[in-house]
Amino acid sequence: MRELIDRNMMSLLDGLFLSMRDYMDVFIADAQALMAIFMLLYFGLKAFGMIAGDERWDIMPLLRPFALAFVVIYWGQFIDLFNVLTDNVINETSQSLFNDRIDQIDAVMLQRHELLQKVAEELIARSAEIEEVQNIQQENKSVEIMGVDISSLFDGLKGYYILIMSKLKYWLINVVEYVMVAIFQACAYIPFFLQVIFSGLLVVLGPFSFAFSILPVFRNEYAHWIARYFSAAILGGIGYIVLSLALVVLQYGLEREIEVLQYVMQDEAAFLVYVTQSDTSTLFLASLALGAFAMLTVPIISTWVLHTYGVGAAVSTLTRASLSAGSHMTK
Repeated sequence: MRELIDRNMMSLLDGLFLSMRDYMDVFIADAQALMAIFMLLYFGLKAFGMIAGDERWDIMPLLRPFALAFVVIYWGQFIDLFNVLTDNVINETSQSLFNDRIDQIDAVMLQRHELLQKVAEELIARSAEIEEVQNIQQENKSVEIMGVDISSLFDGLKGYYILIMSKLKYWLINVVEYVMVAIFQACAYIPFFLQVIFSGLLVVLGPFSFAFSILPVFRNEYAHWIARYFSAAILGGIGYIVLSLALVVLQYGLEREIEVLQYVMQDEAAFLVYVTQSDTSTLFLASLALGAFAMLTVPIISTWVLHTYGVGAAVSTLTRASLSAGSHMTK
């Protein structure tokens, strides 16, 4: 039985997010050097304005570059302070909700798999009865060719034909389910992968945002960085919450299908109807489609907590750029 969500993959993505701390000091020295240059420019402009009489003496604006410099100097501790809220509170709490739900889904999926196996075994045992339901025209007389009665041979061939068609239907359903589960898994992993990418880039390049914030023209860059990092850091927590809700819908679809399978195994007529229909897994497939769509909205939802042009805008921009590049290449 294939797992709906690979826990090893989820653990890998969580580990990648936490391991980004190892790369946060890559550009610290460069940012500090750049910050020193900007501080000299900033103090020079302030001093010139005070000497010229255009600005009055004010101590607080002169302390602002030092506050930004302290953040860059203690960059690791600053990131850890953010992660206390985003990782230790939001992500861990939402992950516990997901773990409880995925345990229930695994149990329901196992029960469904066992019932489908029983249906497949019963299908082989009742191939002759399936033939009687599928045949529209029943032949009541023997077919004789060259004086030889081959009606029993034809009956056997018809039985094998119906058995093969029923197995082909189940094979097609399994292929469709496999594709839908793969799409659902890909959509479920996307928010956590985006969290690793965007959070890592913000952590590595963040010191430059604080360095440029010293200059008056870029004075709000540090606030934009904080909003964007918070939006990216809570992607995992929001992803776990949305995934838990999607699993609730999936559990409902699986439980309804289990009820149908249990009834089918108890009623002979219902069994014959069930194995000859092609829409036996519609609710489960619809639940997978809804869950996949819900997971794609996680980057947008993350910007609602703290208003910013964060991960959702970045993904939209990358998508438009890719589509534009593809259209130019095809011309």
